Amino acid sequence: MAHRLPSIVAIVALLSALGAAQQIAPARRLPLPGIVYPQTGAPRTLSPARAVELALAAETAVQLAAERREEARGRALAARAPLLPNLSATATRASNAINLAAQGLSGFAPGLSSVIVFDTFDARLQLAQQLFDWSAVQRYRAGQTACRAAELEAQLVRRQITGEVLLAYTGALRAQAVAMAAEREIAAARALVALAQEQRAAGLATQLDVARAGVRLAEEETRRAQAQADSEQAQARLRRLVALPPEAEVTLTGELRFVPVVAPDLTAALADARRNRLEAALAQAQREAVLQEQSAVAAEQWPSVEIFADYGVTGVRPNRFALPTRAFGARVNVPLFNGGATFGRLVAEKSRARQSALQVADAQRQIEQDVRLSLALLAAAVEQVSAAEQSVTLAQRETELAEERLAAGVADNLEVIRAQAALSQARTARIQALAQHVAARINLALALGAIERFQW
Repeated sequence: MAHRLPSIVAIVALLSALGAAQQIAPARRLPLPGIVYPQTGAPRTLSPARAVELALAAETAVQLAAERREEARGRALAARAPLLPNLSATATRASNAINLAAQGLSGFAPGLSSVIVFDTFDARLQLAQQLFDWSAVQRYRAGQTACRAAELEAQLVRRQITGEVLLAYTGALRAQAVAMAAEREIAAARALVALAQEQRAAGLATQLDVARAGVRLAEEETRRAQAQADSEQAQARLRRLVALPPEAEVTLTGELRFVPVVAPDLTAALADARRNRLEAALAQAQREAVLQEQSAVAAEQWPSVEIFADYGVTGVRPNRFALPTRAFGARVNVPLFNGGATFGRLVAEKSRARQSALQVADAQRQIEQDVRLSLALLAAAVEQVSAAEQSVTLAQRETELAEERLAAGVADNLEVIRAQAALSQARTARIQALAQHVAARINLALALGAIERFQW
């Protein structure tokens, strides 16, 4: 009976070639109003490194972090101003009229007008320089620390965007691989339907066998539709992160593959994370800035010393009776009472200092948790990849045996359908395991603060 039945392997190969030749029309998207997208040319290739480069160049969060860094620099420059000399120049030319009657002095001198008109001119340079103002010094230091914190924040945002893009790229590869696997499973299901129909025509199978194979094909078509939708969604998210237009055709050059990684020891990993992670450094810098602001507010109750100088000419006009005048000296300012404003600000700054201490402790705990979790997930991902590879090998062997039994006429197509379903699930599980392993490697690099050195 075997010589009358066509080979399932040959039919699968033929239908796979036909399925690969078919073009799947991309879903049309409606353009957003008010946005003009550039014309899309040939599909552009996108590697993981290129995706990260595009995202860092266009991501709004990166640009906002850079602007916050510039804002912090401007505030630091403003905080330095009270410590530098303050030099100003003024020139005043005025015509004055004094009415003695308005002051109740009219009539005290007969024949003298009650309105006195005269001109004045004054031009001078004024200089002031703080000699001692601890509050201003601490505010300047706080501004410098805030500037350093803004720089750390900008670096942290770049690392977070890098990790997010790599994870999105992994998700897009996973969804794409699942969609391609679904296409291959549909080819096998179609071959089984064709075989069942041929056997039914030859009187070697029943209508139940044909219906059973048709159900299998319908299930795979449903899986393919879902896989294509997931792939489109994953690519849309990736396009959004790398600032590509929604209709851009992207060809991913990366691949899901198993890269053996020697997991670091927990103690060494925690030490590396505490040294390289920017979250703890950022929280500590913000705490230092808050403590310096608190010290600046407390120093408002301290005396301050400044010197001043004033030189100019005063007269009726610039070229008439303009005589030099000057004043210089030192001034000591002693705050006595300002209505409790300093005390209120000090209470607020002490509360901010306690909040910053809690944030530092929380950042340190989060770093330790991230490291432990990433190491555990990496170990689990390695085991999943190994188990998935074994499952695929066993499922392939099971499918081959089921097809041989069907070809020999000792079994119906139920065994083949079950074997193909198991093989399809095993292949999908292998894709998922590989994607989880890549994601675990990315998360470990993020946890250790080494995402810039990640190798795909």
